[in-house]
Amino acid sequence: MRWAAQYRAPAGFIVASATFVAIFVAVTLSAFHKPAPHDLPVGITASAVVTHQVERALDSAVPGGFRFRSYPSQAGAAAGIAQREVDGALVASGVNLRLLVTQAGGTGPEQALSATFTAVAARSGHHLVIADVVPPRASDSQALSSWFIVLSVLIPSLAAGSASALAFRARRAWPAGGLVAAAVVIGAVAAAIADGIAGLGHYAAIAGIVALFSLAVASCTAALARIWPPLTALAVLAFIVFGIPASGGPANLASFTPGFVRVLSPVLPLGIAASSIRNTVYFGGHDTGLALWTLAAWALAGVTALILITARRRRGPVLAETALTEPVPPVVLAGPAPAAGRRHSSAGQPVNLVVGFDDSEPARRALVWGADLVRARPGALHVVYADHVLVDSDLSGFAHEEMEESRDKKAASVAQAAAGIAAAAGVPYTFERRQESPAEAILHEAGSYAAAEAGSTPIIVTGRSHHAAHQVIGSVPVRLLHTSPYPVLTIS
Repeated sequence: MRWAAQYRAPAGFIVASATFVAIFVAVTLSAFHKPAPHDLPVGITASAVVTHQVERALDSAVPGGFRFRSYPSQAGAAAGIAQREVDGALVASGVNLRLLVTQAGGTGPEQALSATFTAVAARSGHHLVIADVVPPRASDSQALSSWFIVLSVLIPSLAAGSASALAFRARRAWPAGGLVAAAVVIGAVAAAIADGIAGLGHYAAIAGIVALFSLAVASCTAALARIWPPLTALAVLAFIVFGIPASGGPANLASFTPGFVRVLSPVLPLGIAASSIRNTVYFGGHDTGLALWTLAAWALAGVTALILITARRRRGPVLAETALTEPVPPVVLAGPAPAAGRRHSSAGQPVNLVVGFDDSEPARRALVWGADLVRARPGALHVVYADHVLVDSDLSGFAHEEMEESRDKKAASVAQAAAGIAAAAGVPYTFERRQESPAEAILHEAGSYAAAEAGSTPIIVTGRSHHAAHQVIGSVPVRLLHTSPYPVLTIS
């Protein structure tokens, strides 16, 4: 129905927006409305009796909240914190208790440990001394910079993935190569700004981590967008809707979220990249190996998928599909016999023409000239229409169907115009519609014919530029003249 088609895009936009908000709010509030620790790793230095008493007290107060690891000394416990084995450690010596924490590892675990062990000490009549063994830098007073660096890169990386799928759609190597280059630049810029504002140092390491994270997000987004633009919603779900809660946020509350979110924490890139930067800046790079391999796996999967999808999109010719009341056969149309007096000369050298055609006035002159030549002497006429897709949808994907329909109508119109010219000349011809740049489409057809007809050299025929009057030839003929291994003839 016309009414339904008119309101389909606005209704889809509203429904998609409401669905996004509902899922994002539900997941985020479920993760953070009442944070409680789950298996938070804690070290303990005490006798077996005291260790048992502390574990039992904490299990009673916060069931399943903490996971203990014993250390023989306070120095060993401090080393365990510095190497990211535990988030804090309790040292019980004499009548006093000493709690070792690190705010640099996240304010969430530090505050939870301080509050919990203060209450335990108060109930047992002991005095608790809290010491921050790895404090944040003065220029990063709450140790929040690592998370916000990655968050700041997340949205631009998603946008880069979506934009590359549209801007480089007709290019063979540019989608993956462009994203790699963009990721390197993003990493370099983000690390420089972070060092200038927060004084984090470790420029090369941070730039590398950010670049790997950006490539992971952008390449996966681009691969989904090239399959079908609305599939970018899956990237938004993975990297934003679930990625932000699973990362634990700036306070590093990954161990405080519900199970369905917590299980995603070691897998989704945002939290992995933020933890890697935090551990690089404050903890000597400990506990970053597996995280970096995970980021690399995301990036490799995205780039590989993008390359395969791009290669598949460039397979074989795409024939014109017509939506006209009288469809035009897309492959071979045989016209009537040549008029008397203009029969093929049996002694003439056969000519095989590949004509680039888009129904512009210069292209029509080129095709008329080629058809007349094939009519006058033996040969074959191959017409190529390049459906050069720059943008196939808006970023939401709602306009994809309308744009596809518009391109199909244009291709049908071009095919019909080519059929009319060939029929008027009375010559057979072939017609191909290819989704790539005009020069690449013409060269591909010429190469295919040369490979199929051994010993025969095709002649490429094009019209001059119709985009600007001052261009004597035009960009397509110029590129063909520079790159074509076959003769090129431009009809003015």
